[in-house]
Amino acid sequence: MLKTIIRKEHKNQWERRAPLTPETVKQLKAQGVEFELEPCSIRIFSDDEYQQAGVNYPAHPDNAEFVLGIKEPPVSSIKHGQVHLAFSHTIKGQDYNMPLLQKFLDEKGTLMDYEPIVDPATGQRTIAFGRYAGIAGAVDSFHILGQKLAQRGLETPLSNLKMTYNYGTVEQLKEQLGQFNLQQSEPIRALVVGTGKVGKGSIEVCEWLGLPRVSAEEFLAGNLPQGSFFAVLSSRHINKHKQDKEFDMNDFVQHGVNAYESSFDQVLGQFNILLQTPYWTEKYPKHLTKARMQAHKDKLPLVIGDISCDINGSLECTTKASDIDNPAFTYNVDTGVSENGISWDGVTVMSIDNLPCELPIDASNDFSAALKTYAPQIMAMDLSKSFEECGLPDDLKAATIVYKGELTPRYQYLKEFL
Repeated sequence: MLKTIIRKEHKNQWERRAPLTPETVKQLKAQGVEFELEPCSIRIFSDDEYQQAGVNYPAHPDNAEFVLGIKEPPVSSIKHGQVHLAFSHTIKGQDYNMPLLQKFLDEKGTLMDYEPIVDPATGQRTIAFGRYAGIAGAVDSFHILGQKLAQRGLETPLSNLKMTYNYGTVEQLKEQLGQFNLQQSEPIRALVVGTGKVGKGSIEVCEWLGLPRVSAEEFLAGNLPQGSFFAVLSSRHINKHKQDKEFDMNDFVQHGVNAYESSFDQVLGQFNILLQTPYWTEKYPKHLTKARMQAHKDKLPLVIGDISCDINGSLECTTKASDIDNPAFTYNVDTGVSENGISWDGVTVMSIDNLPCELPIDASNDFSAALKTYAPQIMAMDLSKSFEECGLPDDLKAATIVYKGELTPRYQYLKEFL
């Protein structure tokens, strides 16, 4: 088996998650699967806990054949012939990580990514932090809304809502949110866009806060209560066929902007906080272009939680990613300039790109439970053989971007981004 190390995370001080928990390491060791551990002072589980589980400690990634992490590794850390598994943020051809992809090619390395690992039967991702991103993103966005309203003297219970990381675990967070009463203050009108794992996480937060749900049909018809509420819309509600044909999800996925356009302007003015959660690429319509925001600037929400964090994507006010230390910036519709902090001179945006870091215990436990099946399969691969014969199951082959310095067939399109 490949000599494998659990590396420390380098992204920032908030990245405390672990791909495998000490308990999972202990279970795999009992099956004869060995791990090394790179020392780390901020990991949510202590080095001592891993040592008690039986890891080889201390160790350094330079000496490993398979390096197991969460976020993308530093470019300089990639050694010749190594296998890395991480969220590489390369499969869309992201400019900022093309040097990382090139490094794997240059070093004859192998890059595997969590994002394309899906259940063959359902096509759903099997290793993901979506729910936790949705929960943390919603809480942080409501926190920002509370702070923004307070600037105008509009004190609400949300003025006392803290950032997610202050609450520890999901259960502790849920208990705390259940004590809020949002019906006795300035109305909180929330719109959640998306019904995937991220969207469902955001919906949970709205429910924990006691917000009554308005159906999509009532929301679209403008039949809204006077007080606080939340509504949930999906792609079919905010996109329309250019030829006025009935919306068809399969057709939308296949043809995107060639056949559909956004109708998001029709719902503007009915909510003061937007929680944006769906996966987006240039293939799909944008909902808040600069022109649309300019045309409807009096109807824009006070706060946008762009949980999907698509920079200059569906929501063009998301001009950058924010972070846990500085969670908000405000986009001025007239000038097109974003300034850090919360201000009434525009739309305040939350676009933290590592939200699950705020719930490291729950996120790590779920992640590890899914990964314990895949890790031994990767460790057993035979790098002396071709990609087709290396022994990886099909779902892991589909997640392999680079194999021994060559883009795999599925990812040949990335050549144009390099």
